[in-house]
Amino acid sequence: MSKKITMAEVMTPTPHTVGPDQSLAVALELMRTHNIRHLPVRHEGRITGILSERDINFALRIERTNADKLTVDSALTPEVFSVLPSTPVADVVARMASEKFGCALIEDDLGKLLGIFTSVDACRVLAQQVS
Repeated sequence: MSKKITMAEVMTPTPHTVGPDQSLAVALELMRTHNIRHLPVRHEGRITGILSERDINFALRIERTNADKLTVDSALTPEVFSVLPSTPVADVVARMASEKFGCALIEDDLGKLLGIFTSVDACRVLAQQVS
């Protein structure tokens, strides 16, 4: 029987985060600097949403303004998909695929953010499994 891979084994630990009151320009710079496409949004220690490059681009097109004039709060997605570190990867990727989630946040049972797992990470895991 093969070992089930858990999120703890494949997540990116301690992901970069952004605050809801920060500008989209700050978020974009953080994304560019670290070559990432998703930022958990944290307010007073807890996750309040997720911000993606797609969210930012959509907000900028709709508002017809530049990134330093809008805050993260105006563009984030408030619903996040979060799982425990012990959750099997197979369960997470199945839900990400069926619900078209770009990422999953890994939190402990007290809601502390431990990591992130993105669709790019899922492709990496798949490549390792089929090679």
